[in-house]
Amino acid sequence: MEGSQELTLQRLFLIAGGHTAFQLLWAGVKLGVFDALSREPGLTLVDIATRIDLKEYPCRVLIVGLTALGLVKKHDDRYSNAALTEQMLVEGKAGSVAPILGWQALIVYPGLQDFVSALRQGTNVGLQRFPGNGNTLYERLASQPALEQVFHDAMSALSVQANRHLLDAYDFGRFEHVVDAGAGDGTNAIALAKRYPSLKVTVYDSEENVCRIAGQNIEAHGLSDRVFTRIGNFLTDPFPSGIDAILFCHIFTIWSMERNLEILRKCWRTLPKGGAVILFNMMSADDDSGPLSTALGSPYFLAIATGEGMLHRWTDYERAMREAGFSRTERAEGLPLNHGVLVAFKD
Repeated sequence: MEGSQELTLQRLFLIAGGHTAFQLLWAGVKLGVFDALSREPGLTLVDIATRIDLKEYPCRVLIVGLTALGLVKKHDDRYSNAALTEQMLVEGKAGSVAPILGWQALIVYPGLQDFVSALRQGTNVGLQRFPGNGNTLYERLASQPALEQVFHDAMSALSVQANRHLLDAYDFGRFEHVVDAGAGDGTNAIALAKRYPSLKVTVYDSEENVCRIAGQNIEAHGLSDRVFTRIGNFLTDPFPSGIDAILFCHIFTIWSMERNLEILRKCWRTLPKGGAVILFNMMSADDDSGPLSTALGSPYFLAIATGEGMLHRWTDYERAMREAGFSRTERAEGLPLNHGVLVAFKD
């Protein structure tokens, strides 16, 4: 059982107090504790309080919590970042997950207050905490620019963390023209085009502003002759013609497998013989045992985002691919951050 762990009293405390543990973590990021200790390792409590503009008492509450959680280390009366904290929680560093924590604090945290109701009703009850029109979080964020920016910053940081492993995990050199569906700012498309000099890539996204930003990024990298943008909703609009592969990064987690099956059938109808669909997601274990990261990620999709998605199992995707008409699949497992690549071919 991949996700099974012995339940110790310490682990139970951490689970029961998870809300407090997160708020300590978020405060460390938001108030600049980790940034200060990155610039000046070995600060005292009084030093830290001065650097982050807190009085000594509240600073002590915060630093004791961060120390107990292992996020900072105490040596005599001086503090420094833990190694992983230095690597992943200092803002501005390559690989920082600080923007992802902003999404957790301002979107996931409020919405998951309604998790029990969402479980009982089987839909995204937590969406009520976000004013606007539409039945999904993504629609409602369109009327809240500041919160939408928090979301996009988080997704961009997640992509930087995970998507750099995509190019090493699978050989895209077998294709001529890849559509990156729901592609965002063109980061993936640019990386693919740089790795494969003969490859054409189309950024296909439903938001005009996103495509505009992607176009600017593409032009800045001098790739406008091979990387293109196209505005469209792959749920309702046709895919671009003349393609032989469709890439979905962190997309199929949003929807139920029933809706994903519809998308896969549409892909099968679009692709030529020899074409392929490529999925790049966090993947759940086939025996439903975890891993922990996917188990903690799925409630967001149920309670807030769409009311139907989750971090699906490998076998769920493979079953849907076969039902959609694809004849064979390939897995690339064991990628960092519990990611994987799953490719389905139309033979």
